[in-house]
Formats: sequence, structure tokens, C-alpha cells
Amino acid sequence: MSTLPQTALITKSIATSSSTSSLRRRGSLAFPIKNLRRYLALFSQQITVSASVIVKHPFSSPPVPTWPLHLAVIVEVLRSATDVYEHIFEDLSEIRHCVDFFFHYLPKLPQMQAISFHLPIPANGRGFGDVLAPLEAMENGARTVSGQWIWDSRVWDDISKRPFAQSALAKDPLAAREGEKVIMYLHGGGYCMCSSATHREMLWRISRATGRRIFALDYRLAPEHPYPAALQDVAHAFSHLTDSVRGCGFQPRDVTAAGDSAGGGLALALMMYQRDQGLPMPSQGLLLSPWLDLTMSCDSWVTNKIDYLPGPPKTDTNPIAFYCSGTRNVKTLARQPYISPLWGDLEGLPPLLIQCGGLERLHDECILFMYKASGGKPFMSYNYPDQYHRHTHEQEREKNGGHSSRDQPQDGNDNKNVSGPGGEKKQSLGSLENRVELEMYPGMVHVFQAVPFLPETNTALQRMLEFMQRKEANADKALSLGLASVSATTAPMATMTVATPTATTATVLTDPETETVVELIDIVLEKEEAEKSEEEAVTAKTAQVDQEQVVIGLLVEKLVEQTSNTVATTAAKSVEEEAEQVGLEEDIRREELEGEALMCQA
Repeated sequence: MSTLPQTALITKSIATSSSTSSLRRRGSLAFPIKNLRRYLALFSQQITVSASVIVKHPFSSPPVPTWPLHLAVIVEVLRSATDVYEHIFEDLSEIRHCVDFFFHYLPKLPQMQAISFHLPIPANGRGFGDVLAPLEAMENGARTVSGQWIWDSRVWDDISKRPFAQSALAKDPLAAREGEKVIMYLHGGGYCMCSSATHREMLWRISRATGRRIFALDYRLAPEHPYPAALQDVAHAFSHLTDSVRGCGFQPRDVTAAGDSAGGGLALALMMYQRDQGLPMPSQGLLLSPWLDLTMSCDSWVTNKIDYLPGPPKTDTNPIAFYCSGTRNVKTLARQPYISPLWGDLEGLPPLLIQCGGLERLHDECILFMYKASGGKPFMSYNYPDQYHRHTHEQEREKNGGHSSRDQPQDGNDNKNVSGPGGEKKQSLGSLENRVELEMYPGMVHVFQAVPFLPETNTALQRMLEFMQRKEANADKALSLGLASVSATTAPMATMTVATPTATTATVLTDPETETVVELIDIVLEKEEAEKSEEEAVTAKTAQVDQEQVVIGLLVEKLVEQTSNTVATTAAKSVEEEAEQVGLEEDIRREELEGEALMCQA
């Protein structure tokens, strides 16, 4: 991969960011009196929006009939917040401070535990190359990366009883324990907002559902720190987690990289970077509504207006321009694989679980990523019924003795017949496991897992645990069979590939709210079939033309041969006629000479 143009732009942005940026960085959350008026204006606006939704709910249906009241209120508040921010606050730093202030002092449940940490960055970094080399050269040993350890109290009660892992030489109180698995989580927020504090409640629920501690990182935000500053922080955090001498001492196979929205794209960028540099990778990835394409080229950015995410930006002050060091660099950097993983090489990556809502603006790029990850072949998509269809789903399950046609396979192993888009039976691909799995939740919006008390949220959390356990069991089985190597110290590009390609065939999606999924897949498949048919037609036409040319050549050769024979025969006849004519002339001349001789004698 060539990165010289990007590296030049990155070096230029690094040199100018410190002098041009005046935004407030993460730090003190003291309440600023000067912003009291703005805070009150924002609070009153959100109270008005919430009250309006609550009053209208009994008399008019929400935007989606299946939404409960609290989901409708949250979506409407978040949707209106974008316009409110633009009119109330003067710059991004005030918006960021308002959000962090609210979540920082939000009361925590007794069973929710969070401990802050600060990871020291050594002088000259850890020697990361490629796009991170300019930033590594600027490290002087004084900088740290902050974040929070978040877990449920019952999880810590179990883990704290275990002895330290043999790989955890530092014996830090928070270091790895024997047999412990950990999730490194990267928060969303468009690379310019939010923190581990804003996601604390959701991460606590993930910890409680999975039984694992959450290592939540506060990576540097744009526009003060554009790409690749966030990627550098994430790479250092993963190295710290797996450093047995000065870090936590986790084995890479015990670390799961996770993230939502921009954090999901950043987690995938980390895996790509570690793979390209020949460094150890996390064992698997959990991507919640990941932002995979910063070019915003998919139709769902325009069509899925019900989502609370804003549409494509109309001004220069937007997260994409912030992350790419200005609008002048967007066209150059937006398709860079570490910024938009959809445009990168997906070979050699760890297993991935993607969860997204059927109504969110990132819907199409998640499907296209899955289609690309499957090598352009049909793939498996887990489809969960929403609340509206759940009743009929349970009735069908009871009627059929505990089974339902809506039930989806829980494992991606081969030799399973599943239905294709048209209902026909198709044989799944011959791979030991699915490398990438997509779960589509109809009726849900962007990062719906952050909304508590939803059946879809509980299902998604449970699926995270099932996915991690299944993939870890497959990896252990592969190691025991000698089919793959997932060493903690060396993880080349192909070590995580257990067998051949990634995904199996697509299941039937019958919900009205998921018809767009089938239509998108059908369009792609029809286009592929049309291109294949056109290519076959061209090949057949070319073969026919070649055959005709051969026949014409034979006819020409025969005609030339016949013409040559005719010319030779004609020439021979002409020679004979000329010889006869010459003979006659000679006879006449001889007779004339004889006559003249007789006359002379007389």
C-alpha cells in the first residue's frame, strides 16, 4: 500500500494543528459560569422536545409503530440536538464540554464500577511505522492516553479471586488474571465528540452481559488532533494491554476489539494496521453500527431520514473535514483504508461481528462491507424480529413445537442448507467458520444498543457473548488441530485465516422492514449475473467470429488455389495457341519462299 501522499498531508497537518487549534481539550470538567445561559437553553429545549413526544404518544403513533415511548423520546431528543447545538453554542469545544460535563457527573449505579487510567507513551513511541511514523518521532515521553476500566461488580468479584496471569509480569492490580478475557472498547462520536464517560452505562451493561472487563479508551479527538492521531493512541493502548513487562499482560488472543460508530471504524482500522505491519491483532472484533465509509457514498445516508444521525454535511465544519485536516484533504484521504475501511483490503482480518439497525443511515455501508468481505458471494445475515413481529414469531414457535421458520442458524459451519434470496436452497461455502457475520435489527436506529430496556438490545448483548465464545472455541479447536496459528507474539497477515473464505449464503429476510436488505442484495447479485452473462455473450461472439474467420480463410485459400489453376490452364492454352499460330505463319512463309524459288528457276 502506498502511503506517501497521505504521509505528506499528515505531516503538514501535525505541524500546523498546534498553532491553529484553540479548542478546549479533554481536561477539567469544572462548571463554567459563562456557559450557564447556554446550558439552561439546551436543557429547556430538550425538556420541551421530550414533553411533546410524551404528550403525543398516546394519541398518535411514533415514527415507527414498534418503538416504545422511551426510544421515541431518545431519538427525537438526539435528532433535535444537532440543530440546538448549532444555534446555542459558539464552537465545538463548548458542545463537547457540555456533553462530557453531563455524563461525567451522571450518577452511577452501585454495581457499576469505573476506574480511570493514564497510559504513558514512551519517548519516540513504540516504533510504529507507515502513517504513524511522523507522530512517533514527535513523542517526548511526556504524553499519556487516558481512559477508564469499566466493569460490573459481579464480574470483578469473580476475576479478582484469580491469580495473576503468567504473562502479567508487572503485577499491576488491574493486570490480566488467569483465563481472563477483556474487551478494548473505542467510543463513537464522529472522531470529534464523546468519551468513555458518555458510553459508561452501555459499557457496564456489556460487561454484565459478557462477564468481561471493558478497557475503554479516550483517544485524541479532531480537529485538534486529526488523522492518524486516534489510530496512534489505539495502537499504543493495544500494545499496553498486551505488554507483559510494562503493561497489563493480556495475550492478543484474549483481547476483543470493539467500538460503535466512528469507534467501530477505528477498531477495524487498528486490525488493518496491525495486519499490515505484521503485528499481533485482537482475536476478534465487535462492530456496533460502524462508520466504514467517510465518503458517504451509500444511499441510506439520504433515504434513512428517520435515524437521529444528521445527513451528509453541507458546511465545512463537519466531522469528516475535522478528521481529514480540512475539506481540501477530504478527497485525498477519505478513501484511505485506515479512515474508510470499506475501501481497504479485508483479507487476513480476525473474525468480525457487525450489528446495525435497519433504519440507520449507516445501513447500506454495513451491507456492502459484508458483501465485500464475502468475496462477492451470497452471505449469511442474522435477522431478528422486532417487537411488532415478536408475538407472531412466538406463536409460530409454540405451534411448531419450539421451532420457527424465523429462527436463524447459530453457527456458521459448513455443510448447511439455507435458503437464498428467492427461497431456493443453496449449499453454504466450505469453510470451518464464518469470518464476518452481520446482524440486522429491523426498526432500530444507530447504536440502538445504547438504549436500555429494549428486547433488541438484550438480544444484541447476548449475541456478542455467543459470538466471542464461539469464535474462541473455534480458534482453540483450530490450534489443537494445527490448522491455524494465533501466537501471542507473532501474527502474520494470514495467521487468523482458519480456512478459505468468509461467509455462507444469505437467508430469507421476510419482514417488511427488511425488504430493502433483500432488494440491495438482489440488485448486486443481478448486476453480477448480468455482467457475467454479458461477458459470456462477448466470449461466445468472439469465438463465433474466430470460427467464421477460419472458414473465410479456408475459402480464400481454396479460391486462390482455383484461381491459380485457372490462370495456369489459360496460360498453357495461350502458349499452345501462340505456338500453333507461329507454326502456321512459318508454313505460309515457307510456301511463299518455295513459290518465289520456282519462279526464279523458270
